[in-house]
Amino acid sequence: MITTHYYPPIDLPMITLTVKDGRLLALDWYNDKTAQIFDKLNQHAVFIKQAELKDTDKNQLIALQVINQLDEYFKGERTAFELPLDLSHGTDFQIKVWQTLCKIPYGHTISYKELASMINKPTAHRACANANGKNLISLIVPCHRVIASDGSLGGYTGGVDIKEKLLALEQGYLT
Repeated sequence: MITTHYYPPIDLPMITLTVKDGRLLALDWYNDKTAQIFDKLNQHAVFIKQAELKDTDKNQLIALQVINQLDEYFKGERTAFELPLDLSHGTDFQIKVWQTLCKIPYGHTISYKELASMINKPTAHRACANANGKNLISLIVPCHRVIASDGSLGGYTGGVDIKEKLLALEQGYLT
């Protein structure tokens, strides 16, 4: 398991990404979730500086792919991510929610109520919001695209200011 840092080319905080067994396990705006994963798995990740990543190791290769796709996303050149993800830390319900989040088109938003309907659990909008909060791969599993029914942004694991910037980027208002 390896961890590295990514620095977005726009005014956003550093992102920590963790890869295990050739799959992205976490993408965290800070280090909180990453630390929780390590505790839960009772494992330690090797930290590798971004400049020292090599494509000869499968975890480092995936980290390089994540970085490349993030660069493309922040430049407005990528609207969908194509990466192997590890969602195994979630419950069946959470995994279903996370997989459904990946179907929300770039630049669009839906409500928690709409998300609940999409998974055929129309009254589970609060459970969907809780599942969003447990998403360890924020941005790539785009929980930032889910907003409250009244149009307000609601919460976001990295903070509402980050959510606002990601949505503005996807709407073409932020470069």
